[in-house]
Amino acid sequence: MKGHIRQRARGTWSSVVDVGKDPQTGKRHQQWHTVRGTKRDAQRELRRLLDALDQGTYVKPNKLALGEWLLEWCNTYVAMHTTPRTQESYGSVVRHHLIPALGTVPLNGLRPQQLQDYYSRALSTGRVDGRGGLSARSVLYQHRILSEALSHAVSMGLLVRNVADVARPPRPGRTQMKSLTPDDVPAFLEAASETPYYGLYSVLLYTGLRRGEGLALRWRCVDLELASLSVTEIVDVIRLCQ
Repeated sequence: MKGHIRQRARGTWSSVVDVGKDPQTGKRHQQWHTVRGTKRDAQRELRRLLDALDQGTYVKPNKLALGEWLLEWCNTYVAMHTTPRTQESYGSVVRHHLIPALGTVPLNGLRPQQLQDYYSRALSTGRVDGRGGLSARSVLYQHRILSEALSHAVSMGLLVRNVADVARPPRPGRTQMKSLTPDDVPAFLEAASETPYYGLYSVLLYTGLRRGEGLALRWRCVDLELASLSVTEIVDVIRLCQ
């Protein structure tokens, strides 16, 4: 691989590498990398770039922001490879948490310390309604979504490494899940009777249907004589990243 350095101003150099031919024009293409410091710093950076080219790990510099990549990833890869419910969940985290906190950071400029700082803030003040912090489990979920997005950026040649692999998200403790007991059901339904959803809540409680299955029920699915329901459809209301 070919390359050279060139001084642009005092204390500013360019490390220039030959990255191959343009497939359309056939002309050799050079990539310029700005280095601030001494000539030795520029030479060191040039050696690093040439080694990366030899090893196939070189990534061209780009101005893509993390928020832009998250939207692109969510609306393409996630939309193609996950369920509607997962799309909704990922989209909510991207829109309400990751983009507001980290969206303007350059994708190839993201550092592990920035993630650590964000996780700490999210634990103390991360709720969207401003009423305190998120649970460790919620922050860990955000970390996993971000890690998936960055791993895909690596596979697409936009990043050399996934910095989320280095960051350490919080570890959630074990929590005791609370659910309605049989004795709680009458009180719950009495409270629900004052709402338009009493019928839906009753069906879900006594049949075990999921929300989407209950919302999709039509009279044609009901046989009152046999006291039976037929689940043939589900309803999903989702909102993607955009």
